[in-house]
Amino acid sequence: MKNYTETLDYIRSLGKYSNPPHKDLSKIHRLCALFDNPQDSYRTIHIAGTNGKGSTAAMLSAAISEFGYKTGRFISPYIENFTERISVNGADISEGDIVYYAQKIKNTIEKNQIPEKFMPNEFDFVTLIAFLYYRQNNCDIAVIETGLGGRIDPTNSIKSPLASVITSISLDHMQYLGDTIEKIAAEKCGIIKDNSPVVLYPLNRESVIQTAKNTAYEKNCEFIIPDIKELEILEEKTDRAKFKYKKKLYEIKLAGRHQIYNALTVIETIFCVLKDKTGLYEALCRGLQKTSFPARFETLSREPLVIIDGAHNISGVETLRETIKNLLPDKKITLVCAMMKDKNPEEVIKQIAGENFVKNFIGVPVGSPRAEEARKLCEIAKKYCANAWYGDDLSEIVADVFENREFGGPNSAVIFFGSLYLAGEVKKILKEIQKINT
Repeated sequence: MKNYTETLDYIRSLGKYSNPPHKDLSKIHRLCALFDNPQDSYRTIHIAGTNGKGSTAAMLSAAISEFGYKTGRFISPYIENFTERISVNGADISEGDIVYYAQKIKNTIEKNQIPEKFMPNEFDFVTLIAFLYYRQNNCDIAVIETGLGGRIDPTNSIKSPLASVITSISLDHMQYLGDTIEKIAAEKCGIIKDNSPVVLYPLNRESVIQTAKNTAYEKNCEFIIPDIKELEILEEKTDRAKFKYKKKLYEIKLAGRHQIYNALTVIETIFCVLKDKTGLYEALCRGLQKTSFPARFETLSREPLVIIDGAHNISGVETLRETIKNLLPDKKITLVCAMMKDKNPEEVIKQIAGENFVKNFIGVPVGSPRAEEARKLCEIAKKYCANAWYGDDLSEIVADVFENREFGGPNSAVIFFGSLYLAGEVKKILKEIQKINT
């Protein structure tokens, strides 16, 4: 692998999922052992859930950094650049380091003649890069987000985290995790380790709460869930929210009511794992105020008002729908949508396309072999929205959104949603448009 592009091609050639699928953690344990178990060289906070993992990880890592800890963060997927997945104190890993660690792993695997059944897939490989990178950078704490599930997720090779954090759980990836919310919750709660505190997002279904509580009890873990009766929301805007929790004032830059609840989860986690630190509240406030995270009701432009949101499953789009109602109550919305075929486009689009605030619906293509055809997205939307159409060129549609007066005006907004792939492509196209105009 001579350069960054070749390295990414190699990593992606490993395949997204194992074949056959993981049945346990034996593969990642075997791989980590080749490098003297780098995941054991720093403390961790482990995060699983369906939605909200990335935002929660961003807030947690920013807050922990404020205490002077060297803090790693591992997330997936990325929006624009692969390097976003691995960072230390907010700085992404370099392309050169990706090349270095990938070559190191590849050479070690070849040297040790690892059997085929223990060969890494893409996520195994990237997880191992992250583990090695955090050890090499002498991280004190790493905030680690799971990939698909929890119990047999490669990140679950970490031993005893400072805390296991479970975010919002809903139906997604059912072909891998189970066809009921209870089965999915059990898989996610598989990250809970003996004698390690558990912090749960407060608005989960009762069956999810019971699953997490029971697992915590079985493993002798402290179980913490934010008390929403102690929450007082003071202000909600598209670029910030202010609230009081347990009579203390906080501010975040992430938009949407769900982000306030994510912040409560972060607050409880920080007070649990760093409770003996002086200046705890002040450092936590600074971390929360500094946190930004791409494609989470992110405003790209104010004139015209253009927002991107990574909502890509039923629960995520329900949250997007309520956020629009709450933060943009007087706007007529043009929805621009791209989705993966395996994300149940019929049910997802049904949750939002028929709302009174929807002015237009545009189906668009996105660069993934899993993507549903723009035409089919449009056909679904037409069942609920009269003004639905599709386009075959995403760049043209993005340019049209920023140049066509129909999409602008004080009473209108455009929201791109349905896929994080779409969010990444829109941001890249917008940068090219801005280059041309300057």
